[in-house]
Amino acid sequence: MMRSGRNPRGRSISTAAATVALATWLLTGCSAPAGPPITLDDVSAERAAAREVPERQRFAAFVEQSGDQLVALGLTVPQFQRMVSVEQWAEVIAECINTDDFRSDLTPTDEGFTVNYFGVVGDDFERSALVISSCEAQYGLENPTGRQVAGVIEAAWRYDDATQRVLPCLRHIDAAVPSPPSSVAFIENLGTGREWTPYALIASDPAALARAITLCPPSSTLLAAHLEATNER
Repeated sequence: MMRSGRNPRGRSISTAAATVALATWLLTGCSAPAGPPITLDDVSAERAAAREVPERQRFAAFVEQSGDQLVALGLTVPQFQRMVSVEQWAEVIAECINTDDFRSDLTPTDEGFTVNYFGVVGDDFERSALVISSCEAQYGLENPTGRQVAGVIEAAWRYDDATQRVLPCLRHIDAAVPSPPSSVAFIENLGTGREWTPYALIASDPAALARAITLCPPSSTLLAAHLEATNER
């Protein structure tokens, strides 16, 4: 019997106190407390933490379902280890399996690896199968290109960037600009398709819009470039 291990789908964030302060700012529209400005590193860290949440939930569900069985078979109940990239996944999982169950017969493949269960029966088969499931649960899979809803930190950064960088830049090149909304109104419309944009008054003029975007890039362009550079490091 064979089982395939396939490559599946395609910095911790700031302190809890800082996150609560930002949440209060977004909800009340008040000025954020004095402190260092929010950076793109803060945004990418928040996104990474958000991607980890469902992977930790998946791990917790595995432990809840299989914890007693692990103990009964003499296996250690694991801890969540870390997030790994799609490219790392097969190698990391195979190493985990070989460490926890040296009797496993793994064969590398282009898509990951296969496990040969030939001759493995009874408790040995159950143990080997559980080791594989345990290893797969311990490592979360990074999917940095997946669509994410802006979190508290990202929403605050987007508002600051649009009002403090893009608007002054547009004024400097003599582009017509709309009045900025309150932070609350800005955040409420994020992800709805009705987002406020500093380019609204020139959106119907393709030449003016293209010039403005070139000289005063939108927040989304800066964020996308930063995330791509971060993922490549």
